[in-house]
Amino acid sequence: MKYNLLSNYKLFLASLGLRPNTINTYYNRMAKLLEGDFLTNDSFKIDISSLISKLSHIHYKNQFSQSKNALLYFCKCYQISITNKQLKDIERLQKQTRKKYRKATKAEYPKIKRTINHLKNKKLKVSFLTMIETGLRVSELSQIKIEDCHIYDEEMRFSFIGKGGKKAFSIINKIDNVPLYNCLKDIILYYRDKGQFNKKLFYSSQYLQQKAKLYGFSCLDLRRISAKLEYQKSKSKNQVRNKLRHAKIKTTDIYLDSSVKME
Repeated sequence: MKYNLLSNYKLFLASLGLRPNTINTYYNRMAKLLEGDFLTNDSFKIDISSLISKLSHIHYKNQFSQSKNALLYFCKCYQISITNKQLKDIERLQKQTRKKYRKATKAEYPKIKRTINHLKNKKLKVSFLTMIETGLRVSELSQIKIEDCHIYDEEMRFSFIGKGGKKAFSIINKIDNVPLYNCLKDIILYYRDKGQFNKKLFYSSQYLQQKAKLYGFSCLDLRRISAKLEYQKSKSKNQVRNKLRHAKIKTTDIYLDSSVKME
C-alpha cells in the first residue's frame, strides 16, 4: 500500500511542474517519514501527529525544509487535513533546526580547467565545460535532452525546467566558445540523425557530482567560476544575475565574493 501511495504522490509532484531532482528529493523524504506503522492494512489512514514527531528528529535546516515541504505536498495530494496547531508545531520545530556547515575549500580555476581539459571521457568533459560556459545548475544541465536543444548560426539554446518549476533557457554564443559550440553541435546533430530526440545530452546530476568530487572540485564551483568569468567580461552584476537567473542581486554578490581563485 505504501508503494502505491508514494507512486501516486510522485505523479502528483510531476503534475505540478517541479524539477525531477526536487521530485526525487520530496519522494525520498516522504518515504523516510512513512517508515513505521502509520498506515493501516485495511484502509487509507495517515497519522499526521506521528509524522510531525518524525520531523522533530531532523536537526538540520535544509533536511527539515525538504521533509516539511514533502509532507505538505503529500497532504495536498491526498486531501489530508492539517490543523493550524499542527502547522505551528512544524514552524516551532523548524526554528529549532540549525545549518549544516561544511569545511570550505578554496577552488582554483586554473587547476580545475587543466583537469577538465585533460579528461579522456568526452561526454564528461563537455558536461563540465558547458556548466562553466552557461552557469547552469547541475540539476538543470542533467535534464536537457536532444529535443531541448536549438541550434542557430551564431548561438545554441537549451530549454529546461529551472528553479521553482519554471521553464527557462540558457544560451551558448558561438563567438564566446567556438570549440565547445562545434562539439555540442556535432553531438546534437548525430543523435538527431538517429532519431534519438529523447536522449539526454549530458550525464546525470549524481554522476557529475561524484566525478567532480573525485577530481577535487564541485559542480557549484563551476557555477561560481561561470559567474566570475561573466563579470570579468561584462563588468556588470546585473548581467551575471541574468545569466545565472538569481532572484536577488544579493545572491549574485555571494557568488562573486566566493572563495574561487581565478588566477
